[in-house]
Amino acid sequence: MNAKSKAKASSLPPEGLPAPEDGLLDLSFEQAMSELEGTVKRLEGGDLPLAESLAAFHRGSALLRHAQGILNQVQTEIELIEADQETVVDRASLISQIKD
Repeated sequence: MNAKSKAKASSLPPEGLPAPEDGLLDLSFEQAMSELEGTVKRLEGGDLPLAESLAAFHRGSALLRHAQGILNQVQTEIELIEADQETVVDRASLISQIKD
């Protein structure tokens, strides 16, 4: 097994467990964070078998990436809104300067 095959194989969940990305696109930021918090608590509890711990870790990583993606989208939207507001303010000050 080459390094690429090993990396792909290690990213798969243990047999019988769902893939880490299952249903992620349907989750809101709040839902992803809530599930992530629960996953962290389960992992910190230390009672999970190794295979389930690994699957939970993969799922937690996927949840974190999903939540970060949502935050990045929101940040971009805020920056666009702020840029648009600055343009409006600049237009207003330009108009007031022309009138003076």
